[in-house]
Amino acid sequence: MTPVRTAAAAAVLALGFTVAPLTSAVAAPPTDAPCAKEQAQLDKAQAKLESLTAKLAAKKEAIAEAKAEVKAADTAKEKRNAKAALATAKEKKQHVQKAKKFQVQRVEHAQKRLDTCTAAHPAPAPAPTA
Repeated sequence: MTPVRTAAAAAVLALGFTVAPLTSAVAAPPTDAPCAKEQAQLDKAQAKLESLTAKLAAKKEAIAEAKAEVKAADTAKEKRNAKAALATAKEKKQHVQKAKKFQVQRVEHAQKRLDTCTAAHPAPAPAPTA
């Protein structure tokens, strides 16, 4: 590299390193709530559970469609392919079902952590107005 390009690259890197910490500090404002971390974990776990519930419903629907294809199959080859598709759909459903089971446990544990935290940090009582 020529000295000019080297200097330009160094300047760009230096600028990038000085700007990066500033953007990350602005992107994550501090929270004042004592149980904000636990609440965020619970919210994230519940969102994932909702996602898995939707996936499980889709997998159940796919199994129903695969069963209908098995019934509608005319030839032995079609029936064999439909049964293979049904088996695959059932395996995928089992995988999602296990993931959902574990996610339910994660939600329960996150709820316990939040309950413990809120018990340790009771909400301040409103100031009486005279």
